[in-house]
Amino acid sequence: MTLPSQKGAGRVLYDMADSEQLPSNVPTGGQSSGMGLKRGVLWSCVLLLVVGVGALLSKQQFGLSDEVVARVGDREITLGEVEEHWREIDAGSFMQVSQSRYDALVLYLDMVVGNQILEIEAANRGLTPETLLRQEMSARVTPITDTDVERFYSSLGEQQTQGRTLEQLRRPINNFLQQQQSVEARATLIAELSDSLDVRVERLLEPPRMAIARAPTDPIKGTSGAIVEIIEFSDFQ
Repeated sequence: MTLPSQKGAGRVLYDMADSEQLPSNVPTGGQSSGMGLKRGVLWSCVLLLVVGVGALLSKQQFGLSDEVVARVGDREITLGEVEEHWREIDAGSFMQVSQSRYDALVLYLDMVVGNQILEIEAANRGLTPETLLRQEMSARVTPITDTDVERFYSSLGEQQTQGRTLEQLRRPINNFLQQQQSVEARATLIAELSDSLDVRVERLLEPPRMAIARAPTDPIKGTSGAIVEIIEFSDFQ
């Protein structure tokens, strides 16, 4: 898939086409997913994440807490009121969804920032961003070998292969590894260019935070004046 461009945010300079699906729970650099990771790896996962939680938090994240979301007679109910009720009833799930959306936004933010860095470097070299990326990536991405595929297949468990043989999974694994290598190579290129360019990059996206009121009866370990407080949300049923 090609991620949509954003006005003023730079073009998307890396295209990932949809392709065959790997077995579910395939590890991706230390992470795993039960959804069945596609060849798009990073951006496919991010897109699913944003689609899943964006509708719940899009208004809240942009501060429109006074938006009227329901009326009962003459009584208006605002989004902020609903969110406050959600936080009071289930603070854990509210923060979990907020954090999930934030994590997705951070990944997209890094992508847009990377596109801007590529455009600056391309202008310095008198190239288009697409040409710059093509030139740089050709030297950084190498073909995946049969040994790479076989080693990856050997790292999978029975639950991940779902009984499929190496030959059945050879092509999707090869595609997966090739795309994973491309994503990592692009990230390395962006990091190198960021270090070499005299351009200040500020990431101002704030993580979700929520004040937690403590009741006198709450179970607490340690001193009340501790610099760091860790709050655990638990279900004691």
